[in-house]
Amino acid sequence: MKSGYLHITWAFQVYASGRWTLAQIHRELIARGLTTLPTPKRPSKPIAISTLHRLLTNPYSKGDVTFKGATYKGTHEPIVPKKVWYQVQALLDSRKSAADATQVHEHYLKGTVYCGQCGERLIITNAKNRHGNVYPYFVCSGRHSGRTECTRQAMLIEDVEGLIENYYEMIEVSPGMRQDLAGKIHADFDQLMANEAKELSRLTTERDRLDDERMKLLQAHYAGAVPIDLLKIEQDRIANQIGDIQHRLEAHHDEYASARAHLDDSLGLLANIVGIYQRADDANRRLCNQAFFHRIFIEEEGYTHVEYERPYGALCNTEERSTP
Repeated sequence: MKSGYLHITWAFQVYASGRWTLAQIHRELIARGLTTLPTPKRPSKPIAISTLHRLLTNPYSKGDVTFKGATYKGTHEPIVPKKVWYQVQALLDSRKSAADATQVHEHYLKGTVYCGQCGERLIITNAKNRHGNVYPYFVCSGRHSGRTECTRQAMLIEDVEGLIENYYEMIEVSPGMRQDLAGKIHADFDQLMANEAKELSRLTTERDRLDDERMKLLQAHYAGAVPIDLLKIEQDRIANQIGDIQHRLEAHHDEYASARAHLDDSLGLLANIVGIYQRADDANRRLCNQAFFHRIFIEEEGYTHVEYERPYGALCNTEERSTP
């Protein structure tokens, strides 16, 4: 806890200097190892930039406490002098005012989460409660712009983050299920290969026929029945046809080998995704979400449904998993 206070004190001091942005401080604090406190349901994770903003605006840091909308002098030791705290508030307000018209709020879920009621994107906005505290929310862009008649209420960003973490817990597979899915996948590939055996056999037969034609052509040339210019033309034709067939045969096998390996890698990720996601920083969480989900819909009452990216639609399908 003491080291956490030192990090927060440092953040106040460098932001008050005016030479650091919130994003720069956020990256530095992550590099220094500042994390959230673990709870029984959630492990500690790198601090989010929204959490940093709340820390910098919380009057607790200057020795005050808020109760029922009123501010009182606390009995605890202030983390920073009041002068520094007010300098930080002035800078935050001035930078917010200067950037409000064009500011793009960044978050690792941005572009992935959608309104479950009307299907429009969720966008980020900062809202101030009746006590004057600023909190970042996800809001439906359809309702925000008036394009739809959506009535979806704003959602605290932290709540949406928690919903996505919980969803990963639902789709992670056990070692036993991973083995079962791998067996089913490879059986499906074997069946596909068997279904295409006729086409592969036809290509192989055609390749052998062309090889035989090429040999007979060469023998006819030696016997004086085929002139050199015609020999060259026919040899080029046969070589091109054999090359096309060989390319198709090799591509067929490479495609299946690559697809098998990709699905095995995807299963490996799916078997460890909860731990990976919990330990990931914001940039890698964005990559995880983009790899797994095309769109994540946030419904009322904390219900979530998703559109998967390939191949996770089949791998995460509970009916598919339970099929013998």
